[in-house]
Amino acid sequence: MKHQEHIVCIKSDRVINLGNGTATYDLSLGDLMLGQRERLENDEDFRQVLPISVFIHQGSVWAYERTKKGGETRLHNKIAIAVGGHWDISDIIIKNGIIDLPASLDTAIKRELDEEIRLTSNIVNSYRIPFAICSDETEVDRVHLGLIWVHELDGTGIEAVEDQLHEIGFVPPLELLNGKYNLETWAKIICHMILPAQ
Repeated sequence: MKHQEHIVCIKSDRVINLGNGTATYDLSLGDLMLGQRERLENDEDFRQVLPISVFIHQGSVWAYERTKKGGETRLHNKIAIAVGGHWDISDIIIKNGIIDLPASLDTAIKRELDEEIRLTSNIVNSYRIPFAICSDETEVDRVHLGLIWVHELDGTGIEAVEDQLHEIGFVPPLELLNGKYNLETWAKIICHMILPAQ
């Protein structure tokens, strides 16, 4: 079995899709479940929870291409702007027998960033987008839920440390949306989300 590890998920019916690839959803301790990733990848009764990060500098967003060296073949050669991934069981922080939600999310985010990128610029501001990504466009989308953090940098010092990520660099969201790039669904959704803030 390829993905035997257990990851955090929720039942799909806990989230109401707004029809534009997003949902208003506040992550609840009562919704959290664990499932084996291999089984969850093709089970639309569940959505795997992915805490993801987007990096912005002077109105442009850092973009990269997912190469064929990546594990998810359905995303090969797609342009992405979010860094992050599955919320592993090892990221969960327990205090007095209860999951510490903020600490667990923070641990998952930091682990994924350490695995995927190297920052030499400073984060000057961070915020979470109040909408979750909840798209039904593709079979990959239908089994994932994205929680998005945006990090504003004081420079362009960011680079990929995994060979499955081919850097494109900082690109204005409108340029990414103009049809020139083979954007994955989530990149399109996030670009539309951050446009009003630019």
